[in-house]
Amino acid sequence: MRALAREKAARKEAERILEDKSRELYLKSQELKVTNAKLESLIKQTTSELEGVFENIVDAYVVMNLSGDVLKMNEAAETLLGYTLTDEINLMSLVHPNGQDKVAEGFNVLFEQGAITDFFVDIIVANGDVRLVHINASMIYDEEGRPIAAQGIVRDITKEKAAEQRLIDSENRLSALISNLESGVLLEDEDRNIVIANQRFCDFFEIQATPDQLIGQNCKNAAENSKHLFQDPNAFVDRIHTLTRKKQQVLADELILKDGRILERDFIPMLEDGVYKGHLWTYRDVTVRRKFRESIEAEREKYSRIIANMNLGLIEVNTEDEIQMVNQSFELISGYSEKELLGKKGKELLLTPESRVKLSQENQNRLKGESNSYEVTGRTKTGELRHWLISGAPNYNINGQVVGSIGIHLDITDLKTLEIQKEQLLKKLEKSNDELEEYAHVVSHDLKSPLRSINALVNWIKDDNQEQLDTQTLEHLAMIEITLEKMEQLISDVLRFSSLGESTAKSEVDLNQVLEDIQTLLHCPDHIEITLKKPMPVLMADRVKIQQLFQNLLSNAIRYCDKARGLIEIDWTQNDQTFTFWVRDNGIGIEKEYHDKVFKIFQSLNKHKDSTGIGLSIVKKIVEMHGGDIWLDSTPGEGTTFYFTLKK
Repeated sequence: MRALAREKAARKEAERILEDKSRELYLKSQELKVTNAKLESLIKQTTSELEGVFENIVDAYVVMNLSGDVLKMNEAAETLLGYTLTDEINLMSLVHPNGQDKVAEGFNVLFEQGAITDFFVDIIVANGDVRLVHINASMIYDEEGRPIAAQGIVRDITKEKAAEQRLIDSENRLSALISNLESGVLLEDEDRNIVIANQRFCDFFEIQATPDQLIGQNCKNAAENSKHLFQDPNAFVDRIHTLTRKKQQVLADELILKDGRILERDFIPMLEDGVYKGHLWTYRDVTVRRKFRESIEAEREKYSRIIANMNLGLIEVNTEDEIQMVNQSFELISGYSEKELLGKKGKELLLTPESRVKLSQENQNRLKGESNSYEVTGRTKTGELRHWLISGAPNYNINGQVVGSIGIHLDITDLKTLEIQKEQLLKKLEKSNDELEEYAHVVSHDLKSPLRSINALVNWIKDDNQEQLDTQTLEHLAMIEITLEKMEQLISDVLRFSSLGESTAKSEVDLNQVLEDIQTLLHCPDHIEITLKKPMPVLMADRVKIQQLFQNLLSNAIRYCDKARGLIEIDWTQNDQTFTFWVRDNGIGIEKEYHDKVFKIFQSLNKHKDSTGIGLSIVKKIVEMHGGDIWLDSTPGEGTTFYFTLKK
């Protein structure tokens, strides 16, 4: 029974609480209806009163409830946000994520103070663009002073902010540029207060303060603090006063410091609509440039004197062959004065018709940037013909364009005359050599004929009187035969030596084949061995003369071998320009004092029956014809080594 009573009491209490909650909710809903009605009435009243104003306002106007729902906005707001009232937008949902906390703080200020000004926040509009907006807002209250809504002016300042940022960036770049200029910069206003200065300016004038610390300081008496740096302190101060008083632009004003530095200064007045607003000073250290210019000027003066006084004639012409400059030597060469030459066409005034054609061709080469030397025939003022060697080169301007030619003239008339005489002499000499060679062949034939006749007579005498002649007479006849053979060999060697000067065409010569042929021709005794240390090279030479060269050296080595076992070695080496060969034997050797004599004609150190004293002379002549040298190394009784070089 007690449990049932408690259950009834609990049910009754629950019904009472539910009834109280229902009554409370009803009262709240009625109150909200009244509040909304008041709000709508107030908005309608306010809108009606200000409708003409907000329809024509340029900036966006928005009314929202306390939850952020838009209740009213003008056409400018619709354009800015990209939404209309039918979209039922909430302004909080438009705030960029990075501005949510900032907006929450702004709403607190708005609720607490009733208004908020100069509030900036990024919002995302309908098309997804991010816009920076400037908001001024205030609360809307009912008759009892309770907040029921908020209204505000929203201005899109995205472009203005971007422009402002660009201006800031530009100012920063300009500031960085001024700070890092090699020139010292000082900008003063109309009262000579410092607006801008850079570190370079402070360095020039040994100012301990930083450029930022100088801003705002007055410069009227500042020159007095720096005048001690200059060679003429008072002139430095007076010049500044003069420039600031006249307010006229001055460029490249020169200042010389006591330490030898040279500064250039520009003074530039700053005008705005014709009104003086201050001036700009710029300072540049031109010490190195000035010294360099003075050095160039000294070099120019030096070379001008050299050009003016050198023995070579110099002439400068433009692309039309008009003479622009001549030196004193060219005046002497041509016979014309500088006044008579300037502006005239050089080839028409100075050259023969044939040389004019050549010069025209050379001028075309100058336009292509080519330089070379050539000969022309010139005519002096008196009409005398002279031969000139010209070294021509293009003349360029500072842009690298060909603006004419420069020619160095050497008068080679005397040399040309000698050259002509030399050519005539060579022709005569060539003719004489031909006649001499022909004479040598004739004489050789004429000399050999009686020798052969004598030899034949001796043989006849021996044959006809073989039994009547005693031993001594036969020996005498044998000596006559040997002498006749030696005389004939001598005549042949002289003829061969005289013909070595004849020019022959060079070709590839395989020395391995040459030496093989020589060993076939030579009579090499069994006790003498000829050895090639390594394969021989192929070279460009006259094959016949190269064979003569090696054949004579090998013949000498064989002829003067006195050992039971004779050894002859042939070897070689090379470098970039030449081959070096050597022929080594173990024969009788040659005394030191005869090392040079053996190469002279008719010099024979041993009275060998086969020696005429011409063989080594022929060898030396062949080596020299091939651009080489020959020498020997020898020890008497041990052998001889002949070395020689041949150009590749």
